[in-house]
Amino acid sequence: MSLWRRILLERRAVVLPLAVVLVANLAVYVLAVLPLEHSVSSAHEESVSAMGELAAAKRDANNAKNARVSTVRADDELKRFYEGVLAPDFEHARDVADFWLDRTARQAGVTKKESQYDYELVKDSRLVRVKGKVALEGSYDNIRRFLYAAEIAHEFIVIERVELSEGGTTNPGAADTLGVTLDLSTYYVAQADGR
Repeated sequence: MSLWRRILLERRAVVLPLAVVLVANLAVYVLAVLPLEHSVSSAHEESVSAMGELAAAKRDANNAKNARVSTVRADDELKRFYEGVLAPDFEHARDVADFWLDRTARQAGVTKKESQYDYELVKDSRLVRVKGKVALEGSYDNIRRFLYAAEIAHEFIVIERVELSEGGTTNPGAADTLGVTLDLSTYYVAQADGR
């Protein structure tokens, strides 16, 4: 008889319950612990995934909130621009451009010869463009001073084209006088009747 067989026969009262407990433990491990371990692992992965989705949702919500705030701010600034900077109608826009032009030309030492204004609707917008053509005369330095003043002016006037010509006047000693023709624009918000 072999040694293992003899031990099993003599210690059957101890070995048999140990074998049953071992098989029961193995069965519990295979039938209960492994599925639960897999379930816990899956739950952890789902939790990590849900945390990532939550972070993305919070980021999207924050972006949407920032976009809404930016839109409101842009609307407020646009309204303030329309009401505070742009003229309310054609006559006011023309008067602002002419008054600004007269004052700035006088301060720069440039003489205004003539001006004419017209308007046109801006496509797909409530804005109306007031176009002006203005003729000025002055020395080169004074014209530069005038154009610089136009760049930093508070009034919303856009100089679209500057055309220089020599010898604007026939005054003696005025050889350095230049003629300047400006194409300028300003805008106003159209009224309900389209003007």
